[in-house]
Amino acid sequence: MNPKIDQFDQKILQLLQQDARMSHAEIGRQVHLSQPAVSERIKRLEASEVIRAYRADINPKALGYQITAMIRLSTQQGRPYAQYVATCPEIIDCYTVTGEDGAVMRVLATDVEHLQRIINELNVFGSTSTAIVLTTHVAGKAITAPQL
Repeated sequence: MNPKIDQFDQKILQLLQQDARMSHAEIGRQVHLSQPAVSERIKRLEASEVIRAYRADINPKALGYQITAMIRLSTQQGRPYAQYVATCPEIIDCYTVTGEDGAVMRVLATDVEHLQRIINELNVFGSTSTAIVLTTHVAGKAITAPQL
């Protein structure tokens, strides 16, 4: 379902992406709608899967992960890695992509040795290429509706 997103919905989505715990009453004050109107709009956005979930933003370093890496995996046999990446807690994003690589994933590791173990496990599925993230310029950017 592709619901029509108006300016009120856009602002509600922006506010929820900034703070998913913001009350419907506070959202209403900021977008100039009543709390019941905001609640109905949010229910509609959830039902149409525009809003898929509410999550906490966790700092990986606070949990002991010192390294973020991007690993590209080249494999010829479809997606035999899919079950592994789904169950490996250090792989936090994995995308099937076009081009020479079958997948690109974002991985957390506590240190270089930990990262090497993950790479070794992925090498069972094909060849890997790894880049350690030095700086993050954009992460968790708010998503807006396309301006057509």
